[in-house]
Amino acid sequence: MLGPEKATPEFEKLYELFAETRKVFSHYWERNGELKGEEVQFLATVTLLHIDDIDVGFKWVLRAEQTPRSELRYLLQPGDVTDWSDEPGGAPREPLTPDLRKVMALRHAQVVFGCLPRTPRGEISYPGYTSYADIKVPRSPLELRERIEELARGVWDAATNRPAGSLDPERARRVYGFFEAGSWLTTSHMRRIRRRN
Repeated sequence: MLGPEKATPEFEKLYELFAETRKVFSHYWERNGELKGEEVQFLATVTLLHIDDIDVGFKWVLRAEQTPRSELRYLLQPGDVTDWSDEPGGAPREPLTPDLRKVMALRHAQVVFGCLPRTPRGEISYPGYTSYADIKVPRSPLELRERIEELARGVWDAATNRPAGSLDPERARRVYGFFEAGSWLTTSHMRRIRRRN
């Protein structure tokens, strides 16, 4: 019989990341883009670093055979592609080992994107809305990459104290909703863990 489930240090960090980012974004909207120094620092370091991990994880799992050729040029930069052909007279190249933490960051983000339209009404605090049901789940690699880039831009907008009223409202709602849904998911899971212990 398995013992009670415990939160791993990685999950604890994920829980704190989403809860704190959601709180900072809530303050961002309440104050029309005015954030405190420590809030800006959190977004510019912890949150953006996590989004960078998601982006790197995306590159690790992308498979050319699963992606329309017409989309590949929008998904990868020249520096993302590795030439595995052996150099003349040289030893065969060893494949790089993927950073599983970054792959898991991507997989978790995909779960959050998938749950975003089903976020319970009582968990939604975005001004003027009670649902995220109209926000589409990214279905193709290109759509997923666009949403990851949108997250990075949205966090950067907040970290640079761009006035909230000047943002594209739908893009801002998708970014805010991502962190709200992620906070709801990690908080719900953390509560279940604590009840079992």
